[in-house]
Amino acid sequence: MATGKSSSFEVSGTKGVTGKIFWSETYDTRTNTSVVTITNLQFKNSNWYGFTYYLNGSLKINGTTVVTFSSIQGSHSVRPSALNTYTSVNANGDYAGAPWGTVTVNHGADGTGTCPIAIDVTGIQVNDQGGSGWKVTGTTNITLTNIDRTAPTISCSISNITADGFKITANSSANVDLWSYSLDDGITGNDFSTTANTSASTTVTGLTPNTTYAVRVAARKTSNYVYGESSAISVKTLGGAALNSVSTVTADNATVTITLNVTVYEPSYTHTLALTYGGTTHLTITGISGWAKGTANRTITLTAAQRTTLLSTMASIKSFDMNFDLKTFSGSTQIGNTSTQKGTVQTMEANSGPSMGAFSYCDSRTNTVSVTGNDQYLIQGHSYLQVTPAQATARNSASIVSYAATCNGVTASNTTGAAIDLGAISKAGTLEVVVTATDSRGYTVSYTREVTVLAYAKPKIKEITLRRTNDIEAEMQLIFNGSISSIKPASTENNSLLYLRYRYKPTSETSYGSYTSILASATKNGINFSFSNLELCSLDSNISYDFHLQVRDQLNSLSSLDLYYVIPQGTPLVALRKKKVGINTPNPEASLHVVGDTILDGAVEVNGALSATSLSGTLPVANISGTLPINKGGTGATTAANAAKAIVNGQAIAPKSISTTGSQYWTDGVYGLHLNNGDIVGINGLYFPDAVDSAGEGINFYRSSTTWDRLYSHSGTLYYAPNIATATHPGTRYTVYHSGGATIPVSKGGTGGTTAADARAGIGVSVTSLYSGSLSSGSTTFNYGNYNFYVIIAKPKSTAGLISVTVPKAAITTTATKYQVADETNYLTFNLSYSGTTVTLAYGGSSYAGVITKVYGIN
Repeated sequence: MATGKSSSFEVSGTKGVTGKIFWSETYDTRTNTSVVTITNLQFKNSNWYGFTYYLNGSLKINGTTVVTFSSIQGSHSVRPSALNTYTSVNANGDYAGAPWGTVTVNHGADGTGTCPIAIDVTGIQVNDQGGSGWKVTGTTNITLTNIDRTAPTISCSISNITADGFKITANSSANVDLWSYSLDDGITGNDFSTTANTSASTTVTGLTPNTTYAVRVAARKTSNYVYGESSAISVKTLGGAALNSVSTVTADNATVTITLNVTVYEPSYTHTLALTYGGTTHLTITGISGWAKGTANRTITLTAAQRTTLLSTMASIKSFDMNFDLKTFSGSTQIGNTSTQKGTVQTMEANSGPSMGAFSYCDSRTNTVSVTGNDQYLIQGHSYLQVTPAQATARNSASIVSYAATCNGVTASNTTGAAIDLGAISKAGTLEVVVTATDSRGYTVSYTREVTVLAYAKPKIKEITLRRTNDIEAEMQLIFNGSISSIKPASTENNSLLYLRYRYKPTSETSYGSYTSILASATKNGINFSFSNLELCSLDSNISYDFHLQVRDQLNSLSSLDLYYVIPQGTPLVALRKKKVGINTPNPEASLHVVGDTILDGAVEVNGALSATSLSGTLPVANISGTLPINKGGTGATTAANAAKAIVNGQAIAPKSISTTGSQYWTDGVYGLHLNNGDIVGINGLYFPDAVDSAGEGINFYRSSTTWDRLYSHSGTLYYAPNIATATHPGTRYTVYHSGGATIPVSKGGTGGTTAADARAGIGVSVTSLYSGSLSSGSTTFNYGNYNFYVIIAKPKSTAGLISVTVPKAAITTTATKYQVADETNYLTFNLSYSGTTVTLAYGGSSYAGVITKVYGIN
């Protein structure tokens, strides 16, 4: 313990007595504490001397009683020998004299400290003379020695970094006696020296390679046991090489290289590189060495076997991202963790694309080849194009997976390279055929050739006449001309008519008869032909026939023109039958049966019923007798009233507007619209085109058979007049007040104003300031009889916010009543009472300098 301060202080008492307390201190810098002792107690008296006073009371240090005086037992006494002269206290008998107490006092974190010393002593003279009963009481805070609590300044450095450790060297600005380090930024300490010095060092081992540590050093100052701490240093142990990036690898180059950007920490280590994809390692390169320390691009050249292995891995892939896993070894021990980066491994079409020779093609349809005489020519729409690819060759471990042929937008394919059928080609001319082979990586090779497709269409009949002679005879006439397509692969025309024939059957039958050929009778001119025969055959004129004409060229059934006609029975213009005449019909069904339109010039008289499927034109009303029903387009009535009743009565109608006869007044016993006790819905607006202040106008609510409750407008004011008969502007009426600016008087339940100020004035509400200031003691008065409420505004603390209290007049009595305002920490009280016509507000007290600032009266 070190010797600290010693001093004394005076405490004034009663009856001219003053006490003086002497104290001393020792302190401990390591525990940041002081021990305080009272070394003496003296008294002086300015009024009496020569009297012996026995003391009663105690002395306290930091709240701890260090000595107790008992006047009854006479434990301690003092006898001043002269006026105003300090005399020390005597301990009587076995009672302890000064010094008193060894009280330990804790200092603050900054080393400062204070300590309260309290005295509470009364002096008693046994004869009750010399001012007996004087009293000295009070507390004084003494200031203790300021203890050094400064921490040492610590710094550290790192050296000798290895894969599993490094050396820490630390320095201090002051002598320290305990050193420790942490590798986790100060969380976990490890003591490494207890030698008092200003520097220390230690070597840390057993760490994880390629791992970053946050190193701090803490040290305890010898003099005060206060710790200082260095800033953190980030240290990474040596470890496996770090793979930073991988350049794209072209696996099908003649010489394959892998370029890696690698940071090497220890050049003596060796490395292994593994290429993985889909969780499988496809290529491993071991024994990589000779990489210098630092960050640089490192190139690895694959052997032919390694190149083949890599290409086999991507036999069906053009390009993909692989994981490049780099491991570092010291001998057979792996250093650190595997460093991994993704890199692209690719092939190039120029290096790995397949090759293929020319393909062959032919028309695979024998029917069309027999016409052209050469399977290298195709007939549009009928020849079948067949393509046979040449065998394609894949490269660099790939394989051919498909062959495809395309012509005129049609594509077919297979996986074997066998012949590919493209079917009939719908377009004529010189067309391109493309054959494409695709390998397992998706690379393709194509070969293109041209094929000739001869234009072709089936035979055509341009004009034809097929009829009965005179349209009624049994004798048939047939005249037509047509053409066929030219099929000329070279200079010789290969196409000609093969069939030109007809057959027929009665329409009522299902089977045709045999064909009759007319090919020999036809006139042929190259690809054009014609036929004419006015006596082709005889068909019964009383029945109709189905007639089939067929034209075929050398494609025979592949391209046949089949025309079907119906030959009607022979129809005379006029048919005379027993009691019947038919016009344009051989079998009349009535006395006169006309098929077709009829025009009559003159009147038609009907002595029987007239029926028609439909009528067009106008039918004169004068020619109609009786009523025309609604379902026939009439009204069902012969008068306007009955017609309106039949059409409208009981119906929901939607007229655009309704206009009634004017001046129809209910007061006159008439009306314009009667809804028969029905509702009006969907109305948008109700308009009165002139003033509605005459008798019966406005909106009238039934009151009795002769009177109404009436709502109407007069000169811009809305009125309600109850139980009115016919008065125009009745005397008994009430104004309907609204928000349009009119005032509602107080007598009608309003405020008599249209602004807040006018409303308050209208209903007699006013606020009067009765006090304004800062009342912190004493009282203030104001009128009692003129107000209904009082509002007192105060602050429970001079710097606090305002708080208001509203007190009804009836709550104030002739007896003072206490009120309080408070916030979370402070309070203020006041009393209210009245006498006669005066209210008294008396300040009560406050926990911390509260004030009353305003008082208002509300009537």
